[in-house]
Amino acid sequence: MTKKNLNYYLKLPYTYVIEWSDVDGCFLGSIIELERNMTCGQTREEVLANLKEAIVSYVTTSLDNKMEIPEPLKLEDFKGSITYRTSKERHYKLAKQAKLYGKSINAFIDEVIGEKLKDLAPAH
Repeated sequence: MTKKNLNYYLKLPYTYVIEWSDVDGCFLGSIIELERNMTCGQTREEVLANLKEAIVSYVTTSLDNKMEIPEPLKLEDFKGSITYRTSKERHYKLAKQAKLYGKSINAFIDEVIGEKLKDLAPAH
């Protein structure tokens, strides 16, 4: 059994989000799995360094106070099968588009989702 100490948590593939904010005039960064964790910086590199420090602070404080620490999703917990429900109208439109591209509905949906997800960080 793995001891869940600071080192354990620092090795987990947490999900960082870094975006430019015109309102704040800087890059804003957050860690999806750790609520209320946000930082800013003038460069992406600065924000990333701040986020790594934030994880250390978050985990250390949580361990000291015996609080639960959220962990990232694990790729091995997923099988690749999703039950998806939609309206008749959307199902009809999907079927028409899939046929237009010479694909099954499942293949078409997978391709569309893949396009939407391509800019996200890869799974670890």
